[in-house]
Amino acid sequence: MQAEEQLLAGKDDLSQAPVMPKFEVKDLESLDGKYHTVVCLDVLIHYPQSKADGMIAHLASLAEDRLILSFAPKTFYYDILKRIGELFPGPSKATRAYLHSEADVERALQKVGWKINKRGLITTQFYFAKLVEAVPA
Repeated sequence: MQAEEQLLAGKDDLSQAPVMPKFEVKDLESLDGKYHTVVCLDVLIHYPQSKADGMIAHLASLAEDRLILSFAPKTFYYDILKRIGELFPGPSKATRAYLHSEADVERALQKVGWKINKRGLITTQFYFAKLVEAVPA
């Protein structure tokens, strides 16, 4: 609803009718087609680096102009927290979460002809993720 309001806000009698964006949410492995922008937020934690490379390549093959990825960064601090979490038993612990270095993500993008255009961080009190915007090289 907000996207529609924003698109219509700048329209006057002389401008063309705005093109409404199309959003889809699907299973990543079976996703096909071509999209202007592909956004994949907080999903790479479920893939070890060897499979993350393939998923990044797949997502880049779907995007025409832009790919936005967020991932849990492989840092010393996060690695220590993950190891401490493994010491505590229980079904709710998230020790299977895979951390990725920014260099590994960048290398996976470069392999398929993409480059990182923007880099950022998403942080809250209990959450920290790297955010990258990639474009065709």
